[in-house]
Amino acid sequence: MKRWTTLIGGGIGWALGGPIGLILGAALGNSLSDLFTETPGTKSRPHQRGEQDFHASLLILASVVIKADGQVDERELSFVREHFKRWFGEEKAQSSFKAFKKVVQEKPAITQICQQVRRHMSLQGRIQVVAFLFGLAHSDGTMTPEERQQIARIAGYLGIHPQDFQRLEAVHKPSGPSPFEVLGVSADVSERDLKKTYRSLVKKYHPDALQGMGEDVVKEAEATFRKIQSAYEAICKQRGIK
Repeated sequence: MKRWTTLIGGGIGWALGGPIGLILGAALGNSLSDLFTETPGTKSRPHQRGEQDFHASLLILASVVIKADGQVDERELSFVREHFKRWFGEEKAQSSFKAFKKVVQEKPAITQICQQVRRHMSLQGRIQVVAFLFGLAHSDGTMTPEERQQIARIAGYLGIHPQDFQRLEAVHKPSGPSPFEVLGVSADVSERDLKKTYRSLVKKYHPDALQGMGEDVVKEAEATFRKIQSAYEAICKQRGIK
């Protein structure tokens, strides 16, 4: 079998080499090659490689979470399908989704996949990967204990701090989290510590750090960032802090 990098012309980033490249190459052959290469005669977008890396990583990690509870729900597949449409466009989404369903049948070595992502993707990018996985788990109405356990496992291997994992879990609660959960602080947090925590979260979660992952990924990150801002503002209003 030809190497996956050969199949797609060898012109993309790290994600399609290593364990990720082997899985996609073995499962998909040429069927996703057009998603990770330029259209002839077109010019690459700035940072396009980072966007490709992000999408390739999610193809594998989403396939792990989607079958964590032993079944593949149509609503979860629809969640993935809709994201493919935003990422790749209507035409490419059709073929890419069929290919994704083949990846779901694979049994990837999660530790190796996550090690590869951790080595080459920024913390902000890895946080957004976990945010996507929470959205996927809730897309069928309920996140099962098995799905949560799998996301926690992935987050740990990606080097996501437990507080960030809990924050992302809270942000994606269908019932809506408390502002203290979102910021990861206690209800009796001091004003000084509240402001210090907020400044730290602004640096870590600001969407500008994701430039290069694709416009749609940045928009999704903006939604999480707005929830952090809203949580801080709600606590400040409650306490009369200016």
